[in-house]
Amino acid sequence: MQIKLLLASLSAFAISGCGGSSSESNEPAAPISAEQTYTLKVMPSDSVAGLELSWMNNTATLVAGNELDFTAKGTSFVQPVVSNIPDTMNCDSTLSNTTSLDYTLSIECAAAAVTFELTTPYLYPIIIRYAQSELIVDKRTVSTDASMAGEVEIMQLGGPQICDVEKLSNVKYEIACHPYITVSENEKVYLHFGGQDKQLLFDNPNKERLLASENMWFEEKVWFITQSDASGFRLQSVSFDNGQLGDRVVYDITPSSIARSGDTLFALSSSPIGLYRWKSGAWQMVSNLLEEISLQSGFVTNNSNLYLAAEDNDDPASKSYIQIINGQVRGEKAISNQISQFSHAPLFDYDDVTFSIGFGRDDQLIINVMDSLSSARDDAIFSFVNVKNATIWQNKNNQFLFTNNDSGVEQFEFSRNDVQSTIAFDINPLTQLLPDWIGGDLDTLLAGDFVDTESAEHGVLKYLRHGDSEFFEAQLQTRLNTTYPIRVYNETWREVSRFANSNTTKITPIVSEQGFILVYVGATASPQSQGQLWALSAGHALLIKEQVLWGQYLSKNYHFEAISQSHLVVFSKEGNEAFTVAID
Repeated sequence: MQIKLLLASLSAFAISGCGGSSSESNEPAAPISAEQTYTLKVMPSDSVAGLELSWMNNTATLVAGNELDFTAKGTSFVQPVVSNIPDTMNCDSTLSNTTSLDYTLSIECAAAAVTFELTTPYLYPIIIRYAQSELIVDKRTVSTDASMAGEVEIMQLGGPQICDVEKLSNVKYEIACHPYITVSENEKVYLHFGGQDKQLLFDNPNKERLLASENMWFEEKVWFITQSDASGFRLQSVSFDNGQLGDRVVYDITPSSIARSGDTLFALSSSPIGLYRWKSGAWQMVSNLLEEISLQSGFVTNNSNLYLAAEDNDDPASKSYIQIINGQVRGEKAISNQISQFSHAPLFDYDDVTFSIGFGRDDQLIINVMDSLSSARDDAIFSFVNVKNATIWQNKNNQFLFTNNDSGVEQFEFSRNDVQSTIAFDINPLTQLLPDWIGGDLDTLLAGDFVDTESAEHGVLKYLRHGDSEFFEAQLQTRLNTTYPIRVYNETWREVSRFANSNTTKITPIVSEQGFILVYVGATASPQSQGQLWALSAGHALLIKEQVLWGQYLSKNYHFEAISQSHLVVFSKEGNEAFTVAID
C-alpha cells in the first residue's frame, strides 16, 4: 500500500488585530478565529473503488469514477484522509485549491507489484503459479502485477531441491530452496541437504545399495536405482508436490543403468535384456533393437549423446555402436573389423569429424573415422602402438584425444586437404613430465605417476587442467597446504556391475567425477598412517575428513556418493557414514 499526498496552490491568509500606540503598555489582544465554510470536491479515477474518505466530520466510501462534493465548517481547513487502501494497490492523491475555502482532491490508483524474493543461493529455475500467471524465478527478485491476487503454488522445481514459500504480505513473498542429494545410509535412504541435514526418503531393510551415479533429475522427479541380493536392480522415482516431497514409485523394469539424452530418459536392463525410454508417463521398450545383437557395454556417454557397444549374434567379429543422439535412437553404426575389442571411451567429435576408439588384435590402439562410408570404414583408421593409456578432453566446443606412451603425452592429430587439425594447447610442459598415466573426464585432464606398494598400486597426481586453467604438482600442493604427494586411486570409480555382458576395456586408469577427484595427502609408512581426505578440482579444494587411515583410503573405503552444483557427498564403507561438504 502506498499513498502520496501532493499540495498545490494553497493560499495563506492571516487575521490581524487593531494596532495601538507604541507607548501604550496594554498587550495586544489575541486574534479571534472566525468559523468559515469549506468545500471539498473528490475526484476518484476509474481505478479507485472501496477506499474510505474522512474529512472534517464527513466520511464516504469512494466509487470508481464517481465525483463527490462535501462542505464543512471550521476555523481552519483540515486535510482529507484516504484509508482502506489494499496493499495490492498504490494510490496518489493531489490536493489543490482555487480559493482559501474551495479545494479539490484527485485520487489515482494502480495495481501494486507483487515481489517474490529468493532468500537462498540460486541453483535451478523455479516456476511458480500466482493467480492465473506462471512466473520463472531465476534471479534474486521477480515481480508481477498484483491486480489479480491469488494463492502461490510451486509448479516446477527445476532441479533436485525442496522449496518453501513464505507470505510476508499480500505483495511480498520469500522463497527458500534447499538442494539435496539422494544418499543411502544405515539401511535408510535420505534426501541429504547441506551440512548434516537430511530427510528420510524410505526405510531400506533389504539393504538395497543405492547406485550413486544413477541419481538423476528428470521431469520434476528424482530417479535412482537400488540393488540388493534379494531384489536385484530396482528403478524408483520420487515426485514433488508444491515444492515438497511427494510420492515414491517403484517401476516394473529392472535396469542397471539410466541415462538422459536430450529430452528423453533411457534405461538399460540386463534381465531381461532391453532398452527402454520414458514416454508419455510410462516405460516403453525400443522395439527390435536388440534382437540380432548382444550388448557389450552399458551407456557410454559424451555430453548428451549415448552409445552402446554391440556385437552381431551370428558374427561376433562384426561390431557396432548403437547411437542415441539428442534423444533419438539412430540404430547401429558399424566400426572397422580391424577393431577386435571395444574401449570404454565414447565416440568423440574432433574438428567436425567423428571418431571411435578400440583395440586391434595386437593390442594397438585404433582410431576409426566414423564419418566414412561403411564400405570404406574398415580402412579408415589410425593405428598407434605402445599406448599405455588415453583420454578424451574437451574445450571450446572441440574434443581432443590424448595418448600416453614411453615418449610422453601426445595429442592425436590429422590433416585434411593439407590443412592440419586443431591443436588443443601447448602440451610440451605436460609431455616433459613423462607421466605414467593420463585421465580425468571430458572437462578435466589429469596426469601423474603410479606407485607400487605392498598392498596395491595407486597414483600420484602431478597435473590438472580445466579449460585454460592449468595446475602442476607444486601449485596443487599449495592449495592443499601440504608437501606430501597427492595420492589418488588407480581406477577411482567403484567396481559396479552395470551390465551382465560387459567386457569393456578401460583405457583411462584414473577418472574424475564432474571435475572432482578424491585425494589423500599424508603419511604412508603403514596402513595405520594418517592423513587428510580432500575433494579436488580446478576450482575447489574441499577438506572432507581429517585423520584418515592410509590403509582405508588405499582399499577404496571412500568414494563419491553424489555430486551436485551446491555440495558433494563422500561415503565411507568402513564407517557406513556420509560426509556432506558445501561447494562454495
